[in-house]
Amino acid sequence: MQKTTRKKIIAVTVVSAVIIALFSLIRGCGTRSGDTLEFEPAIIGTVEKTISVTGILEVIDSVRVAAKSTGVVKKVYADFNQNVKKGTLLAAMDSTDMEQRLAKIAAQIESGKIEMIIAREDLESKRSLFKENLISEKGLERAEFNYKSLEYKNKQIQVDYNIAKKMKADARIVAPISGIIIARTVEENTPVPLNTPLFIIAPSLKNMRLIISIDESDIGMIKKGQAVTFTVSAFQDKTFSGIINQVRINPVVKGGLVTYESVVICDNSKLLLKPGMTATATIQISKKENVLRVPNQALLISPVEDEVEEDKNIVWRKAEKLTGNIPAEKVPVEIGLRGDNFTEIKKNIKKGDLILIKFIRGGKGSGR
Repeated sequence: MQKTTRKKIIAVTVVSAVIIALFSLIRGCGTRSGDTLEFEPAIIGTVEKTISVTGILEVIDSVRVAAKSTGVVKKVYADFNQNVKKGTLLAAMDSTDMEQRLAKIAAQIESGKIEMIIAREDLESKRSLFKENLISEKGLERAEFNYKSLEYKNKQIQVDYNIAKKMKADARIVAPISGIIIARTVEENTPVPLNTPLFIIAPSLKNMRLIISIDESDIGMIKKGQAVTFTVSAFQDKTFSGIINQVRINPVVKGGLVTYESVVICDNSKLLLKPGMTATATIQISKKENVLRVPNQALLISPVEDEVEEDKNIVWRKAEKLTGNIPAEKVPVEIGLRGDNFTEIKKNIKKGDLILIKFIRGGKGSGR
């Protein structure tokens, strides 16, 4: 009877020890103190690196039409959004004074012609008389001097006439190119100084340029030819696209921050975009397709405290067999493109491997 009781006690002790060992093992394999591990398979997909920026839309190759003379605007013939052809009359300035001046100079030219005829006849007469020794050489020189003086005088009058004629022509403000008027700053009966902007004409709105500001920390990644997508508040459900055409090296300093402007040429064939709109843009820095990838957080998560290796890229792969206290094994990997959401893996991980992407210890996240 005592032997039977002793055997039962030994059996109970062994079972208890086994149960305690199994419980300890289970706790050490991920359920310790409520630990939670979440895995995601490595897959073949796209890895993309982008930068978000803001910018302002502008027209391409706009032309400013300015007043070529000082005066009062008499009539305005063109308005905002109007399509015009090259040579179209846009506005006219009061040219009354210029017309009077032009008429006065024209009269002086006619008078000068008559004086030249008389002076030429007198010179020819003096030359004949000089050949016959009927006048002195000084008399001939005087006639030649008079003729040349009138000739110079009439040339100056002709110059004045040409200037006055041009001023009269400048009173007519015409379109230097064909396009659409996007700005008009002139009103009728308004005095304008020389070179005052009157109109701005865009040759077309079917293509526009987006001027984006790049932070100095990102400018090294920006290159001509990169793809850009953007949205504007007026059409939040639409995405527009463009290509970087120019990366400017001139720094722009605002509030102590240094940025660099880049020019994006974008399609506006539907004429939805307007000059001056603010755009929120995304620049595609790099893109790789059909590569093995894991979420970025996989390279930041560690289920082991103080497990930090700054010079290595580490992921934790779900172990096929439970060893130790953690159901995952540490795997050093070689990475390629580190994108916005995913990172390219080049070595030591294969498609389908379950990679640790989330680890919560006792209700708190843990990462490295």
